[in-house]
Amino acid sequence: MPCIDFVAEAEQCPDCGAELQVQKSRRRIVVTLAAGPFEAREVVKQCVNVRCKLTIGSAALARLVKPRQRYGYDLIVHVGLRRYLAEKQRAEICTELRQRQGIELSPSTVSQLCDRFLVAFECLHLLRAPSLRAAMKGGYVLHLDATCDRGKGGLFVCMDGWRRWVLVAGRIDSERNELLRPLVDQTVGLFGDPVAIVRDLGKGGAGAVAHLRKRGISDLVCHYHFLAAVGKKLFDKQYQSLRGLLRVSRLRTDLWSLLRELRRYRQADGYEGRLGRGQVREQLLALVLWLLEGRGHKDLPYPFALPHLERVRRCRQAMEQADRWVPRPRSQAEGRAVKCLSRLVGRIERDQRFGETVAQIERAWAAFAELRDVLRLGHGELPGGDGRKAPIGPPELKLRRLKEIEKAVGEYAGELRRRLGGLTKQQARWSAHAIILRYLDRYGAHLFGHPVLRVDDGSVLAIVERTNNVIEQLFGRAKQRLRRRVGRANLGRDLAQQPPQVMLVSNLEHPEYVRVLCGSLEHLPEALAELDARLLASARLARNNRHFKLFRSVRGLLDAADGADDARRQPVPNAAEGPPATVS
Repeated sequence: MPCIDFVAEAEQCPDCGAELQVQKSRRRIVVTLAAGPFEAREVVKQCVNVRCKLTIGSAALARLVKPRQRYGYDLIVHVGLRRYLAEKQRAEICTELRQRQGIELSPSTVSQLCDRFLVAFECLHLLRAPSLRAAMKGGYVLHLDATCDRGKGGLFVCMDGWRRWVLVAGRIDSERNELLRPLVDQTVGLFGDPVAIVRDLGKGGAGAVAHLRKRGISDLVCHYHFLAAVGKKLFDKQYQSLRGLLRVSRLRTDLWSLLRELRRYRQADGYEGRLGRGQVREQLLALVLWLLEGRGHKDLPYPFALPHLERVRRCRQAMEQADRWVPRPRSQAEGRAVKCLSRLVGRIERDQRFGETVAQIERAWAAFAELRDVLRLGHGELPGGDGRKAPIGPPELKLRRLKEIEKAVGEYAGELRRRLGGLTKQQARWSAHAIILRYLDRYGAHLFGHPVLRVDDGSVLAIVERTNNVIEQLFGRAKQRLRRRVGRANLGRDLAQQPPQVMLVSNLEHPEYVRVLCGSLEHLPEALAELDARLLASARLARNNRHFKLFRSVRGLLDAADGADDARRQPVPNAAEGPPATVS
């Protein structure tokens, strides 16, 4: 292993100006991405002034690696970028470093380096906040959203919607006002008042920005979340009933069983199963699969798509489609399969509860679709929709379109009031139109009034987005990357343990952010090396879930109990026998 000398460069004491003399040399193993592993021999100097006695090490070595640490800044940055931007697993990072740089790391060491990268990167982000704020010419739009997983806590993100920069991210136990407000205040303290706020309909988010709303900042509700809330209010009860009816009927299970049996006929020549003999055409298998999965496309998020309702509709058309796709004459196996299929889908017609529930859902769906048409929220503007179908055009066109939607919503609210005027009070209370009108009355003031950024000549440069898709898409990409990193489909525990600093790392995909932060990714190790050690010492990873403090107490109590048990198990010497003998 090569040995490299690092002599302290200073000749005079920076505190008192006295001369420096060599005090000692110290050695340690250092691993950097550029040089690999080597032994660093550092020559330390000390001030000759007896009142000062300041010791100074090598600045060149400090730029490569943190004091009393083994791994260099460039290696930490490399591991962090490969982990969180390239979505590499720990074993893949270890293999790459071993094959390309000859650096041997264990998976646990990779995890430690990733944690150091996240802590240092967050400190650098906070340190560069004034420069980032200066780069936000025209202000910023504060998009707020949280993701929580089944009571395990989650992440809350404050994002600049115009630049797609994550400004502040923090771990929360739940979406309560008192937990969200400090993160909102931190964002405003670092980057100033936003031009506008875009959020969902949650009470916690509304309370967290109430003080900003009182200062005259536009508080806007995401149109996607607004429509989703209306849809859930319209469908939830009946849709849950429909799902329960389908589960009890075992229709889906039996259809899959029929499809598996039909596949045996297609895979083996001369197969004779429970459906008898004969060939089975592929169109019959396609019919059963169509009843189960439709066209096979990915469904839109609920309530913009109702898969169970669509399955019932397809089952009602099953025999008509069978006559088209599998015309007569049919083989013995095909005939029995069609009869079996007729008995299965007939369960829906024989159970009157299906008809009543479906009729209620379809009436509510018609009202929901009407509201969606008024708001002009197409598939391309949904978080899980096709972005290629999103409306595009210059900001002036988006502004004009938004004003047309605002006018249409006002006219639609008036039309709903006229429709409800002919109903009794009891009928109007549970009408789908009454539910929609209540939501419009409650949130109508937050649906429109989007601020516009204009240039000196008055033309529109940018307009606030009417959805919170920027954060929804961020959460979606973060979940995909986490699944790629950990290699698991069930991410419940991983989401609960993921530090919020991971969200900040996504900013490195934006060239303007990188330019302000450190100039380029090649200079990121130097920027981390310049961080104040006190700033790094105060930073912590918020990795654990909401039971972190209790688990710490549990470990403390168990350790104390184990220590007490060990003390009781120690033999007590007899005073008459003297102290216990020792072995030399």
